[in-house]
Amino acid sequence: MKFINVLTAAVLTVSVASAQDVMQKSMAIMEEGMTQIQKGFLNNNIDLITSGAKLVHDGNKLFSDVKVISQYLPENKKHMVNVAENAAKRIELDVNVLELNLEEKAYINAANAYSDMLNACARCHSIVRSW
Repeated sequence: MKFINVLTAAVLTVSVASAQDVMQKSMAIMEEGMTQIQKGFLNNNIDLITSGAKLVHDGNKLFSDVKVISQYLPENKKHMVNVAENAAKRIELDVNVLELNLEEKAYINAANAYSDMLNACARCHSIVRSW
């Protein structure tokens, strides 16, 4: 019986660690994308902005489903799944707006979309992480 309890605890630990790895990977991808976008704006490098936007888009995919979002939120924050969902939708919209504005060479509007993305990230982090 002890072996089963130990095995169950080990499986749960691995599952939680695996979930954290997925979350950390997603956040790292989005962070790299945001960094590339900012560097692109600072250095007039449209290719860097575009590749950064793709990274943000790819990293944000994890947060496109409420069930998935809830799975990764801390236990005491699961009731705030709508905050993370709204932030993910806002980020996705801002990535699209940024890309459209880049195509139109409306760089100030593209930079404003980046700023809104950053605000969406900060809003979600402030609530989920209790900043």
